[in-house]
Amino acid sequence: MNLLQSSHHLDGPKDALATQKGLIGRARSPFWLAPMAGITDICFRQLMDEMQAGVLISELVSAKGLFFNSEKTRKMMRIHKNPGTIVGIQLFGESAEDIVNAVKVVEETGADFVDINMGCPVKKVTKKGCGAALMRDPAYLETFLKTIKKGICLPLTVKMRTGWDENELTIHECVEAAYQAGCEWVAIHGRSRAQGYEGKADWRLISEVKYRAKLPIIGNGDIRSAVQAKKRLQETGVDAVMIGRGALRNPWIFKECADDMPSQRLSIELLNRYLNGLRENYDLRSMLMLLRKFSSWLAFGYPGATKFRKNMFECLTTSEVMQQAEIFFSQANKHPVPVFEDSEEFMMGGHG
Repeated sequence: MNLLQSSHHLDGPKDALATQKGLIGRARSPFWLAPMAGITDICFRQLMDEMQAGVLISELVSAKGLFFNSEKTRKMMRIHKNPGTIVGIQLFGESAEDIVNAVKVVEETGADFVDINMGCPVKKVTKKGCGAALMRDPAYLETFLKTIKKGICLPLTVKMRTGWDENELTIHECVEAAYQAGCEWVAIHGRSRAQGYEGKADWRLISEVKYRAKLPIIGNGDIRSAVQAKKRLQETGVDAVMIGRGALRNPWIFKECADDMPSQRLSIELLNRYLNGLRENYDLRSMLMLLRKFSSWLAFGYPGATKFRKNMFECLTTSEVMQQAEIFFSQANKHPVPVFEDSEEFMMGGHG
């Protein structure tokens, strides 16, 4: 039984985390926001910080993009003022040297740690030997991570899948490589690269990895409710769970995990807070696009949601979006909160 589990009946998960040494001891809780490409930007992270997410991690950032001094890439790494927990920047790169050079820029953001992406299944990433392709050669991976660790001052973490495909499940060897390289923890999305976002996350395998591992293990995959998150934490022995798509449908999920839910979910209030963040960080075109998407996620499962999503993408200004949203959510609040069923498909194209 891990330290976090053994303390559940005494002090609760937050206090147990605090007794752990290293970076993980600084996490607010064991319920973390998963990094999602195109989603976990500064505005979404700030909102999830307010919702009490235990750890915040940026979307996937190209080390090469920083090397070429891309302004767009730098903007992806911005961190909001006074975060309530630790914040990491997730990088991917073809060489350890590229990542070491990129970390010099990461340090300027005030990030608490650097996370290496070893899970992205997208072809344009894996064909360069990045993302999930790093799992194909655990011996090389150990050298790769050791070189990075030696060249940076910030703590190093990794996020990986279970392996390349069902015939190449190298997760145990890759976790050992991360341990030998001095990583703080390994987060595991319980699917292989070949699965993409199809099928079910293999929590049995994640639990087996945790049992054998010599460093903290974070479980990720198919967490759709606070009840499920707590159950996975207790049953598998992992040190924390990451929540991705579940937080898009229900941004209050982290408050639910902390047993700190308000009596009512005020979607319009949440949208207004998100819009305020967008105004500080984006131009009008980007603000409109992001606000439409976020409104649509919040509407999933409520009566009339399909028509609402269609209306969203016909709105030409943020004030139109907010007007439509106010009408929709004033009606939606009269209905029970939708349950995000295990059988339900949502964002299956993959965003993290």
